[in-house]
Amino acid sequence: MGNIHDRLLVIMENENLSVASFERKVGVGRNSIASAIRNKSSISHYTLQNISTTFPQYSIDWIIFGKESPYNDLIKFALKIKRAVNNYDYLKKGKE
Repeated sequence: MGNIHDRLLVIMENENLSVASFERKVGVGRNSIASAIRNKSSISHYTLQNISTTFPQYSIDWIIFGKESPYNDLIKFALKIKRAVNNYDYLKKGKE
């Protein structure tokens, strides 16, 4: 699955967090992750450690290298469910 920046975006989407709220939750400076994603630049070991500690359901191997973990299938399934619910809500609002 893409690169580390793509995987961070997956975590944010799956956890229903904006970049700013993700940064606050992880305990890093404002725009530090946003800038790294936008510029495709490196992410500090401190930031990666905080992400791994804050979101233990995502393995550090998956975050950094994209290696499969026991949680990958669950994460993918949860993301599909979330998208289906969002599509249903969108369609439902259009019929009201």
